[in-house]
Amino acid sequence: MAAPGDNFSSPTAESLHRKTGSRKTAPKDYKKKKKPKPKPVTEVRVDRSVISKLHVLNKELDTVRSDQSLSQGTKQARVNKLETEIQKMGGLDAYQAASKRGACCHGNTTTSNWVIKQLKKFKVKPASEIKRLRLLDVGALDNHYHRHGWLDCTAIDLNPQTDRVTKADFFHYQVEEGQEYDVVVLSLVINFVGDPKKRGDMLRHCCHVTKENGHLFVVLPLPCLSNSRYLTHQLFCDMLHSLGFQKLRCHDSKRLSFFMFQRIGKRRSKSFPKQVVRTGPNHNNFSIVL
Repeated sequence: MAAPGDNFSSPTAESLHRKTGSRKTAPKDYKKKKKPKPKPVTEVRVDRSVISKLHVLNKELDTVRSDQSLSQGTKQARVNKLETEIQKMGGLDAYQAASKRGACCHGNTTTSNWVIKQLKKFKVKPASEIKRLRLLDVGALDNHYHRHGWLDCTAIDLNPQTDRVTKADFFHYQVEEGQEYDVVVLSLVINFVGDPKKRGDMLRHCCHVTKENGHLFVVLPLPCLSNSRYLTHQLFCDMLHSLGFQKLRCHDSKRLSFFMFQRIGKRRSKSFPKQVVRTGPNHNNFSIVL
């Protein structure tokens, strides 16, 4: 005789489903989400950090030097401290080396390529190389225009890294009347100056070195215009217009703002003080006082 329960099979999942109206499903095989790997500390990231820190230190140095409320002793002590920090980082040599490596990683001659393209587009390039355009490249890491036979380029910098660049201070760079340049290029130069008033002086000096109907090219980091409390693209163009420069072309890349102006008129007596034009948090304090 069969033992009690021999004629009853154990309940199956199907029978349980009929009795309870529910079905147990196998647990899903969830895949663990991979945590994003930290970005490697590449040379480019280090260079950007060096450039950023040197910008901050130079700005602080200019601020301390122009602070009239400080005693001579206190001012000198702060200046010495900041200059020591700058020298520990390598000073201007480190800044230029980092800038040069960064330029190599982003096309090496990004600015010069854009300048050449615009000069051809606006038919500024001469028909022949008999009469070359005189070009002044301010703050040049190298002479990127020497390979163009229709350009006679003078590249200047405070601390030349090559013999193709002449040592000169743009603030004191003088040209004789009638010897002004056909083209002047200021690529990532204005933002290196820490004092907003000196930035304005740099723009004013462009009037003295650019010939009538000549062309001025300016390149700035995009955040200086797109995320500043005190400056916008339009305000920057208004400043140049007050100096007699008309905007011909403007282009924003991922990190830079490119401008092409033509000197078509005389300067107008209009001032541009430091004023808030963009409210809200997380804006930078880059400004130009004219």
